Amino acid sequence: MAYSKARRGTDKRVVRTKRAIRTALFEIIETKDISSVTVSELARKAGVNRRTFYTHYVSITEIVDEIEEELVEALRTIVINFNENNFQEVIYDVFIKLNDIVTEDFDFYFRHLKMDIQGAFVGRINEIIDELSGKIVKSLTDIPFERAKLAATFAVGGFITAFFDWKNRKTLSLEETAKIVSAASEGCIKEIYTSRF
Repeated sequence: MAYSKARRGTDKRVVRTKRAIRTALFEIIETKDISSVTVSELARKAGVNRRTFYTHYVSITEIVDEIEEELVEALRTIVINFNENNFQEVIYDVFIKLNDIVTEDFDFYFRHLKMDIQGAFVGRINEIIDELSGKIVKSLTDIPFERAKLAATFAVGGFITAFFDWKNRKTLSLEETAKIVSAASEGCIKEIYTSRF
């Protein structure tokens, strides 16, 4: 029992220290390029020493990789849990969950997407979008594959665009936006069923 309490305390300290390092990095890169940030500068800003920094990270790049991985894994979990039986409700839930995932570090993600010169981060997100599109396509069994794929890609792409637009402007509430986006996504899919072309 004493061990588990001590362990939890240690875990909380680790989480707190890593959060301080991340927050410091976000603040620094508001005014300078990440490639010019030094470990000494980051540690000083985070209120830790270099040794503490190296206890948690090998390099500044590793922080970025860790944050990327957290977002990608969280998005992948959403995709895995996708259930086509109630499309609109699922899309609504995905919008809410995506907001939960990126809210704390949104400025970082948004800036990182803009700085992603090689497209590696965007590429990983696109893989997940393709996974979700694939799941939607499988649920559209009465539609020829290429039509279903195009509709699913359009719906998911519109969802992502609408999400980032809302995060930047927030002119509507989270719930209202999620309802509109989920209804529009479902409408797109339903239109493929009813249109004759």
